[in-house]
Amino acid sequence: MTLPEALSFMGIKLPTTLNDLETTYRILIKQYHPDRNQNRLKWSHEMTLKLNEAYALIRESLASGWSVEGKTEEQPDVPPSIYTELQKAWQKIENGIHLFYTYGLENPHIRQEGPFHIKFVLAQKQIKEGKKILEQWEQERLLPADREELSLQKSFCEAFLQNMRIQKTFIADGSIHHKAYKHYYNGSRLLDGFIKKILFPEDYSHLILPPKCTTLCEQELLTVLLHYQQSMWVGEATIKLALLESLINLINFRRERDYTNRSSFFRF
Repeated sequence: MTLPEALSFMGIKLPTTLNDLETTYRILIKQYHPDRNQNRLKWSHEMTLKLNEAYALIRESLASGWSVEGKTEEQPDVPPSIYTELQKAWQKIENGIHLFYTYGLENPHIRQEGPFHIKFVLAQKQIKEGKKILEQWEQERLLPADREELSLQKSFCEAFLQNMRIQKTFIADGSIHHKAYKHYYNGSRLLDGFIKKILFPEDYSHLILPPKCTTLCEQELLTVLLHYQQSMWVGEATIKLALLESLINLINFRRERDYTNRSSFFRF
């Protein structure tokens, strides 16, 4: 791990101090603790190892007299605590989405009552809490690229919450609604698989998606809108398309930042 990678991993922006480093470390080590990540212990262990490596590297650099005072006109004086809070927001959102998929809550019929409904409510709560943190820091002084990424992150979060509100379930009656549902179902499965592979690649390494998965997903959902306009699934297909678009926009933006060697304070 290089020093820039360590800074990016911990969400630390220049200038920084040893106190800022210690504060950030304490917050992140709690987030990655196994007790808070019972559903993904392997991920928790790996993230803790990376955190310790990043912490040691930055601390050593500070101790050796590494200069942290310089600023550029492009980089405003942003307190490291802001980026720590933004990382906390993303962690909450990610935890909520992970819980949603771990218990199969993308299937509306199983999340209506009982233990699964409790898990569903908890997943919603975590995502909403993360979104609230994003909104709280939206007006703070950030790099232009960071502000744009925050906006894209918020759009994805809102789209996922809207997706979670879908309550309609399938009724086999052979009607136009039945035919439309087949395309809606195929598109939804592809979308869920894509989100799992992007956000949680280690947990869903066994999941195999077809080539051009997002294109196929879009085609299936657009089929509902274009060929089954009178069906009951048009609204739901529109919500799924909005979620797909928001995630692709975020992915493309992050890839562009990586290409220009500008680290992101959000990480997939």
